[in-house]
Order: sequence, then structure tokens, then C-alpha cells
Amino acid sequence: MVAVSPWFYTNLPTWNKNWAWKGDDLWNDRWNEILAMRPEYVQILTWNDFGESHYIGPLHEKQFGAFEYGKAPFNYVRDMPHDGWRLLLPFLIDLYKYGTATITREGLVTWYRLHPGDAGDSGGTTGNTSSHGQELFHPAEIMEDKIVYSALLTGPAQVTVSVGGVAEEGSWDDDGVPKGGVGVYHGSVPFNGRTGEVVVTIHRGSEIAVQVQGRSITTECSHGGMNNWNAWVGAANSPMGTHAVAHLS
Repeated sequence: MVAVSPWFYTNLPTWNKNWAWKGDDLWNDRWNEILAMRPEYVQILTWNDFGESHYIGPLHEKQFGAFEYGKAPFNYVRDMPHDGWRLLLPFLIDLYKYGTATITREGLVTWYRLHPGDAGDSGGTTGNTSSHGQELFHPAEIMEDKIVYSALLTGPAQVTVSVGGVAEEGSWDDDGVPKGGVGVYHGSVPFNGRTGEVVVTIHRGSEIAVQVQGRSITTECSHGGMNNWNAWVGAANSPMGTHAVAHLS
């Protein structure tokens, strides 16, 4: 069995847990590995482990008890949805199980942290953990200040990322373009010191295919001045239906 997890950040002093692991492109990277290996079983970690920030299920106030019992300095999950990470799952699961998958609607997922790594106080959080025998870093040394995006597309398209009204043309990673042109495209754009509302747009020329309007990036850390190392995730589907088939090579 192979596990797939999108993120990891925890700050629960009761259980001596206060660290983050590098997860900027983890959701995309792990699924690429799954599709290359095609193991017999795959387990997604997790649906609702809010305390370790790798949930992909909906936020639920009645399930936030870990933050009280764990004596968390603040609730780093509230208003930080991860539902968007589920957008690609029907396509990816079909591709994993059957070697082929159909796109009936193009879509976009984007995720990023809401504060630059040098904003506020680290909260004592380390990048990596000594409990696993790892070398420790400041979280900002292993987590990148960037806006990450994955798009489910029927063919090539451009991406534009706007932060605080300043637009920048994005790009796809070298390994972020599917063979055959149909499938998941992946890339990212650095903050470059910009703050403000985030808008990620997939377009072909002047025609918008799909767009996500995200939360603002800010240097103001409202939780006692502590940085939140969790990710905010947003997603959207194109309003237009389509049909294209992807195949594993």
C-alpha cells in the first residue's frame, strides 16, 4: 500500500508536536509517483486529520477538538479549506485504476500559504522534526513562498497569476505537462514579495477557461503574531462541458 498526502503542519504541544514538512508540490508529486508505480493499493492521508493539516475533507467545527486538547496556540485550520484537493481525484483515480480517464469539464486547483515565510513569528515550529532523526530548519527554509496550481485540461493553455492586482505570466513545470496534451498540468509562481488578493487564471489567448479567486496573501499574522504554516486551497471547474480522453503512456 502506498500513501498519498497533500501537506503536513502540526502545532500541538500536548503531544510534543510542532513541525512542518516540505509540501509545496507534494499532492502533485505523489500522484505522479502513484501513476508511475501503479501499486495494488493507495491510501489517501487523510480525510479529516485537522491536527496535522493533511485533511482533504470539509472543515467541521465539531471536529476541532484536537486544538483544545492539544493546547494549540491557535486553530490553524479554521477558514483554511482543503476541499479543492479533491477536484482532480475522479480523474486521477480512473487513470490509476484503468490507465485511462475522461475529462468532461476542465478544472483548476491552487494552493499557497497566506503569509510569507519571514512574516511574524515561527511559533517555535521547525522544518522537519528531531523525533524522526531529521536535521532541523526554520520552516521558511524548506517551504517556498509560491502559489502552486494544477489544472485539468484537454489541451495546452496559458496561466496568469495576479497578486494584489499585479499580474504575472506563469508557466508549467518541466515535468508538469502531460504526454499527449490531455491531463493534469502543474506549475507555480513565487510571491516575489507581493501581497494582496490572489487570482489564478487559465486561458487560451483572451478566452478564460477557468479561474480561481483566492484569499489574500498578507504579512499581518493575526494569531498572536504567529505565522500559519498551513495551506489555503481553492478550486473551480469550467462552466463549459467538454470531452477528452487521457491515457497512461
